[in-house]
Amino acid sequence: MKSERERFLVFYDRLVNFTHGCVHRLPQEMLHWQPSQTAAVSFGERLEDVTIEALYIHLVVGEHLWIRNLRDCSDDEVIPLPLDKAMTADLAKSDYLAASLSMHADNLAIIESFDEDHMTKTVWFSDRKWTVQGFLWAIYGHRNYHIGNIDTYCRLAGAPAPDYFQFDPIEMA
Repeated sequence: MKSERERFLVFYDRLVNFTHGCVHRLPQEMLHWQPSQTAAVSFGERLEDVTIEALYIHLVVGEHLWIRNLRDCSDDEVIPLPLDKAMTADLAKSDYLAASLSMHADNLAIIESFDEDHMTKTVWFSDRKWTVQGFLWAIYGHRNYHIGNIDTYCRLAGAPAPDYFQFDPIEMA
């Protein structure tokens, strides 16, 4: 039976590649489309100019920073919000889809290096205490949350929404 870390790596890798494929298949004009922002349609205050492209880059930057914070943290350390405006701007000006796959490969290598002792370290984020393993699942949940945002944007714009559960390869953990 696979360890929890090994199962996480399978699920996380499938989800990242699924998200990449969904965004890659969208027409260019969809990447910058926005619904009218009203009190009924809001995606919060952390992101400005919420578009599919911005949500995708938000995921890439957030995971890049979170995973390095998890790698470098001491036990019981507070990890910061994963914000890097320069990295975000650089990705937006580049082939961010290609860059995201390279960054994801680096993320996987970092997580693969975590031994059992590292996975049981605790960190604080958003005033909550997590094990490193638990926070990795929170990262997975954060990505799913934003896939829901992308799905909503696609539906509001009349574009095909992502077909969730269609992961490749088909074998899951």
